[in-house]
Amino acid sequence: MSESQVIIPSRSDDLVRQVGRELIEQGLQRGRSLFTPERSVWNPDTAGELHRRYNEQPDLGGDPFLVKLRRQLAAASDDAIQLAAELLTLQGLPLTNLTTATLRTRVTTVLSWMRQPVTVPDHVLAAFTQGTWNGGTGAHTMLWKWLVDAVEFVCGWWSLPQDQREQAFTDPWAWQQAVYQYKLMPSLREELLYLGFPSYFLPILNMAHKKAIRDAFADPSTMATGDLNRDLFATTVRIQGQLGQPVDFYQQPFVAQWRKQAERPPGERRAWLVRPRQGGHDLVARWRSESFVSLAASHLGEVSPGASRAEVRAAVEAGYQHLDYAQRVSLANEYHAFLSQMDSDDIVVTLVDDQLHVGVLDGDPEYSPTDGGARLRRPTGWLTVAPIAVDALPAPLPAELDQQGTVVDLTGALAVLAALVEVDTEALEAPSTPDRVQPTVRVVLKLPAATDALATRLYINRPWLQDLLELWQERSQIVLYGPPGTGKTYLARALAAHVAERDAVRLVQFHPSYAYEDFFEGFRPIEGADGGPVSFVKTPGPLREIAAEARNNPEKPYVLIVDEINRANLAKVFGELYFLLEYREATIRLQYSPSEAFNLPPNVYIIGTMNTADRSIALVDAAIRRRFAFIELHPDDPPVRDVLVNWLTANGKDSDERAALLAALNESIGEEDHDFKIGPSYLMKPNLDSEAALDRVWRYDLMPLLEEHYYGRLTRTQIRNRFGLAAIRARATPADGGNSSSNPNEASPSE
Repeated sequence: MSESQVIIPSRSDDLVRQVGRELIEQGLQRGRSLFTPERSVWNPDTAGELHRRYNEQPDLGGDPFLVKLRRQLAAASDDAIQLAAELLTLQGLPLTNLTTATLRTRVTTVLSWMRQPVTVPDHVLAAFTQGTWNGGTGAHTMLWKWLVDAVEFVCGWWSLPQDQREQAFTDPWAWQQAVYQYKLMPSLREELLYLGFPSYFLPILNMAHKKAIRDAFADPSTMATGDLNRDLFATTVRIQGQLGQPVDFYQQPFVAQWRKQAERPPGERRAWLVRPRQGGHDLVARWRSESFVSLAASHLGEVSPGASRAEVRAAVEAGYQHLDYAQRVSLANEYHAFLSQMDSDDIVVTLVDDQLHVGVLDGDPEYSPTDGGARLRRPTGWLTVAPIAVDALPAPLPAELDQQGTVVDLTGALAVLAALVEVDTEALEAPSTPDRVQPTVRVVLKLPAATDALATRLYINRPWLQDLLELWQERSQIVLYGPPGTGKTYLARALAAHVAERDAVRLVQFHPSYAYEDFFEGFRPIEGADGGPVSFVKTPGPLREIAAEARNNPEKPYVLIVDEINRANLAKVFGELYFLLEYREATIRLQYSPSEAFNLPPNVYIIGTMNTADRSIALVDAAIRRRFAFIELHPDDPPVRDVLVNWLTANGKDSDERAALLAALNESIGEEDHDFKIGPSYLMKPNLDSEAALDRVWRYDLMPLLEEHYYGRLTRTQIRNRFGLAAIRARATPADGGNSSSNPNEASPSE
């Protein structure tokens, strides 16, 4: 391929590229200023002065960046101040997540500290309105470190041989060699490459993305050079030639192809806890002062960033044979997370004496061979604010921090941690120290109160319903239990519809073969393609699915209805989830996902139903009894006792005999069979006005229940004589004939 072919820039950033190249040529080729070209600013003496006043005298206070920078440059020359302003211009020039007003204010504020201030040229201000890429949170939280590295680079630049410097301005690969020989933050390093030669380098900061793009679009007929940027140049020029237009790998159809190669979709942010296993306080102090986070990795070979779990596991097996199996598995998981799952702009935290330090990752993993206690590292911008006591943190972060391990995924608490980072970022340009703002503690949702409409629809008085909702609010899990026909499932569904939207309600019915794998997650068989071998796939159950949805919508209540909850082996179904029913703020490791911490979101509400005719409540697992509030629905007690009468009245059937028949039936059953008394649901049907319809309910619904219950205790004849419709009607009808709508002397066909 001819080197005369070049990349056609794909971003609408012509002003950024123009000003960026001008700044580099003026400053690094001529030693002059971007703002005042006749003035020598980017020279060794000025760079050395800025290094002494800024790099060598760090301000570790909690003030915003500009406040501290002004203190550091208080006695500096105008040239040193102007150099700092032009370096900050370079930093913010390509950022789309830095507003034009903020960048302009930042640069003009620094220039105002000069004894004879200069102004920013109009064409530079115009370039501030474009932008090339989103620098992530690290572009804000690590601004102080970016400036440290930029000053180091300018100082080092003038120590290079003159011929090397001159060649770097005409040869992009010589420019790359000159830039790469310094240990710079990736955001600075890749920015220098792109602004220096935008026709040879892609506008991409993330090295993992670059590698994924190279791997996805590599030409199999061409041997790789071993130089990532050269390979990307060749690939881009080839595709560009095939299409006849510029190529932006972050647009379709390209992004969908290389994303498959990546460990996770670009832009999907995570949060991590890294514990300082060796070194404690001293190591964390190094992390903060030198802007990195690390693992010891003393016996780990140099595994490439982005390596698969199998590759990392093999390296751990080779280097850590002196440890037992469990320790090697744990190490493999931790090193794989550090090398291949973490990414730039992820949030990282660490703990020292129950004090939380927060930072933002800003670069790929790298090895420091001579540092045995911190050999594997990632560049990190630690927030300059004071650490926060764990007890002061909002849920669910304290529980997430209880997880075991050196490297722990804290993405479940990402919202809380992101709020902490945003507070620090917003304070970056503030003229004075802001008050420390704590993120708002997420309050458990308030369930809607019972309404008259709900009470009317259920034929239950509103105070009783309100008391039930308040209990559900307090306990999160309740069970409605009682004899058959008491409306348990109907009430559960009505309450679920009252407190949650239709798509936020799930219903599952337990049965004797129901297990943890059905309820939460387990491996399910799937048929292979074209009749191939059956394979097993880990599949979420209803509780896991609703928990995932609830976690993504914390302001919305979700309801899981468990019908016939007592018909399954509850200890087998719930497994380790028993713990989360009682401790919603905590996390646990899962049976089928041991590397993942799971918590049950507070906006998931569970309501179970239990038929006491099937199994006595006394036999229910004590652990379940403690974690659920049990509410009895019994025909002898309010509100069930009054439901049928209320229903009849509401339907204009005040003189109907059904309420009296039900009362007489339950009286015949007696207290010795308290849990088997019949509920009103069987008789709450609008078509039971005729004798034939009522007789059918008695024969086909009620009598089979009674015969099954009294099997072995009463004969069939005894059951019919005692509980048949005629016998119950006789018991319910007063001696004078009463107001029965049917002829009490007429024999029932069931007798």
